[in-house]
Amino acid sequence: MTEDVLIRKFDTLYASAQSSQNAGQYNKAKRDYYAAAQVMTELAKLSGEKLKAARVERAKRIVAIADSLPESAPKKAVVKKPAGGTGEGADDGLAEFKAAAIPDTTFDDVKGLDEAKEAIRIKMIYPMEHADVYAALGKKSGGGVLLYGPPGTGKTMLARAAAHEARAVFYAVKCSDIVSKWVGESERNIAALFDTARKNDRAIIFFDELDSLFFKRGQDVHNDRRVNELLQQIDGFAGGGAGLMILGATNNPWAVDGAAMRPGRFSQKIYIPLPDDCARRAMISARLSKTRVDDAIDVEYVIAKTDGFSGADIAELFDRATDYPLRRSLGTGRLSGLTEADMDAALDAVKPSVDAKTLDRFIAYANE
Repeated sequence: MTEDVLIRKFDTLYASAQSSQNAGQYNKAKRDYYAAAQVMTELAKLSGEKLKAARVERAKRIVAIADSLPESAPKKAVVKKPAGGTGEGADDGLAEFKAAAIPDTTFDDVKGLDEAKEAIRIKMIYPMEHADVYAALGKKSGGGVLLYGPPGTGKTMLARAAAHEARAVFYAVKCSDIVSKWVGESERNIAALFDTARKNDRAIIFFDELDSLFFKRGQDVHNDRRVNELLQQIDGFAGGGAGLMILGATNNPWAVDGAAMRPGRFSQKIYIPLPDDCARRAMISARLSKTRVDDAIDVEYVIAKTDGFSGADIAELFDRATDYPLRRSLGTGRLSGLTEADMDAALDAVKPSVDAKTLDRFIAYANE
């Protein structure tokens, strides 16, 4: 939308909100105020620095007005539910989390990343197994761990393995699981998630794509409300004992709101790099052990040719390589296995997905 269209939309919503407030129709007034604040936030994104700051501040004031309004009697709900919605309560919208369990993935399944595994043991696993030692040393348990690094390096897999090693129920959360366009719904979803996790003696809440949930405040009113709710819930959850833990993963650590990085939240940050030679050797050997091979494959050659590959790139490499024997098998009616020529063809076709500039940025962030 153009700025003129947004301004007209804002004026209409704001006037409607004031009219509803004066008539005592507070639920409608709230909805219109929140909508007007959202439009003002959109206008801020189109503005220069000074006007942008003023519009962001005005959006915040409008939200404060909406928050201060009472409920309209006899209705209790402020949020309009979409047709065919999830029924009463945000809890129902998070039904998949009620079925959360301890993952089957182990640290042995994660190739390499030995330093990251040990850091997770010290922060999340040993406090439960050696509580007396931690107490004697005055070492606090709890708090969160942030896994960051290029995409495809196994951050989610490592988080699942950490939950298995800790014997903790694993709640994997993505932005789409809890964020709603309906006013106040995201905050209720967040509260329901944490309430569900607290019912376990040992639980890990894992926020995948953390930057999409915790992106920096000050640009979007609804994001600010959601981030504030998440921070409050994390403070209470992480202080609930050694058995309640928070993990996060992101490919964009520089986009995460700084408040999430404070002590007791995601204060420990672990860089998950591209796999080194040793890790790639384990990945490649594991892949070869799971497919028919008709020719001797020079593993060391493949390791050298995959320098700069992520774990996801190696998976793509073998998926592409096994296409060739698959086509031969289907074409001839005789089972064919992987050959050195197939690997060479795949190595020519598949290139690293992480460019040098992106990698340098992660290395610089890790060194800060």
